[in-house]
Amino acid sequence: MKKPTTVEELLVAQSELAKDMFIADLAIAGVQQLEIAKVVRVNLNRVNRIAKFLKKRKKAPSSGE
Repeated sequence: MKKPTTVEELLVAQSELAKDMFIADLAIAGVQQLEIAKVVRVNLNRVNRIAKFLKKRKKAPSSGE
């Protein structure tokens, strides 16, 4: 992702980050991916990508404990 150069680009980047965080929170809470896509108004592929990443992170063994 390139560095935003204008205020408008910065606002768009922040909005997209907020959407990704909301998707992650809903996925962690156990909401179905199709419902997340409807609520956040994004493509289901985006939700699947984020949920799959979270699932992989959950399965990975924790090295600090």
